[in-house]
Amino acid sequence: MVKLVKDFMIEKKEIVTPEDSVSSAIELMIENDIGSVVVEDIKKNKVVGIFTERDILRRFMSNRDRFVNMTIAEVMTSPVVTVSEDTALADAIRLMKKHDVSRLPVVDDKGSVVGILFWKNIFDICCCNKVE
Repeated sequence: MVKLVKDFMIEKKEIVTPEDSVSSAIELMIENDIGSVVVEDIKKNKVVGIFTERDILRRFMSNRDRFVNMTIAEVMTSPVVTVSEDTALADAIRLMKKHDVSRLPVVDDKGSVVGILFWKNIFDICCCNKVE
């Protein structure tokens, strides 16, 4: 039986827009103890990027004076690699490796975010059987 992304993804509620400030996105990440937020163009209802801890580290030093006042559009990773819920897990893993990413936004057929796939969730479910 082919394993699908929908069996490993988590629902993604932490979404920002390209117009949001970096400081508001960082606050959302801190409040929810997460390492990324998906960026969605709400007018088009479509994922346009992702903002991660890695983006913070990469862009802070070059824009230190104005970093927290920048918009997400200025610092997000875009275009972003996405998958659908019905993507085979093996294909999603190949995409993660090819693009050197640890997470993939999961989108519906219109491109709107429905969840996120983390390598850690895949590892926990497939390899560790959630040992407690």
